[in-house]
Amino acid sequence: MKRLLGILFLLSLPITSAVAAPKSIPVQLGSSFPAPANTEGFTLNGKNIIYLQNLTAKSSDVVLTAFDLSGTQLWQRTIDSGVDEVATAITADPLGNIWVAGSAASAPAVESATVLTGIDNPDAVNVDPGNSLRPDVNQIALWKISPAGELLATYLSPQKSLPIVTAISATSSGVSIIGTLDSKSFEVNANAGLFGKMLSIGTAKSELNAVARNADGSTSVFGSSAETLAGKKVAGIRDGVLIKISKAGAVTSVVRSSAIKASRSWISADATNLVSGPVVTGKIIETAITKFTTAFTPTWTLRVPSTGASTSLSANGNSYLAFTSKGSVSGISGFKPTLPTLLILTFDSKGVIKAATAIPGLVTPISLQYSAGRGVVGLASSSDGTVSIFTLVSR
Repeated sequence: MKRLLGILFLLSLPITSAVAAPKSIPVQLGSSFPAPANTEGFTLNGKNIIYLQNLTAKSSDVVLTAFDLSGTQLWQRTIDSGVDEVATAITADPLGNIWVAGSAASAPAVESATVLTGIDNPDAVNVDPGNSLRPDVNQIALWKISPAGELLATYLSPQKSLPIVTAISATSSGVSIIGTLDSKSFEVNANAGLFGKMLSIGTAKSELNAVARNADGSTSVFGSSAETLAGKKVAGIRDGVLIKISKAGAVTSVVRSSAIKASRSWISADATNLVSGPVVTGKIIETAITKFTTAFTPTWTLRVPSTGASTSLSANGNSYLAFTSKGSVSGISGFKPTLPTLLILTFDSKGVIKAATAIPGLVTPISLQYSAGRGVVGLASSSDGTVSIFTLVSR
């Protein structure tokens, strides 16, 4: 489903305080190993990795597979109701439950047979009733899976057209989902199986890429916009946006990250308001990483040359940025790739680079996750499209 979610990597942010490495940081080599074929996402649950796949048999099905630290498969769960289901986002809540969001078709209506009388059929020819039409994939789907792989619940929210979920965030108070519907971005919350009122944000000129649900039920969403939102006008070609949404589902704040004659977008974010994304100024492409306060005031930021793809994470007192670079990076020694290469920077609490890790063979970062049992683990693709898991520790 990644093919369906071609997110525009457009972003840039002018912030007065920019950090830099105080001394040259030598690059280290991390490790990688292949993920299961057709993996499109993953999440961590303690020491276990849970992979997300979309497979097609008689219908499109969702498959979740859990592996422990030794690489032994613990369980596998196939979500198949007999109609098409497609999953595009996965996360785990504080209790270890796994939440998967995507789209699903409605179950086809059951038609009762009609007995025809008074019609001559001397040759006893059977009439083929024909194949029933395949139902549209027009429901937002949310699946809850236990840490042991049991499907606990399926929640559906019917829509008039195809909804595409782009991100999900779960806390003990519920789940927040973002995506697109009818070419417009939306945010919707779900609690105890009940979907709240859907909030549409902007038009096709705006998009939401990341969501972080807060403990009080409010959410923060991150993306980009080339139109006025909540009275805030566009300053660049396209601005990155940070939006606060109340528990009741109303926009309470919009902050724009702008640069004159530049396009920018936040494509990755977490609950600590660490965000990252591309900055495109003419032919120059950079990746920006910025740590914001709860009021969306930047505390530190850095831009590095890149191809635009990135993902970021705050964990264990550090911040991490995974991005694709095709050249040297200021302050990092020993990193001179001849081809686009995955590089992960580790920052301290003040935004100072403290480590750099390269993963040869991998190019495009997809996701970063953290657990106490696993540490920092990421998912990335190579130039041929195959997907691998990577860690910051060399084997």
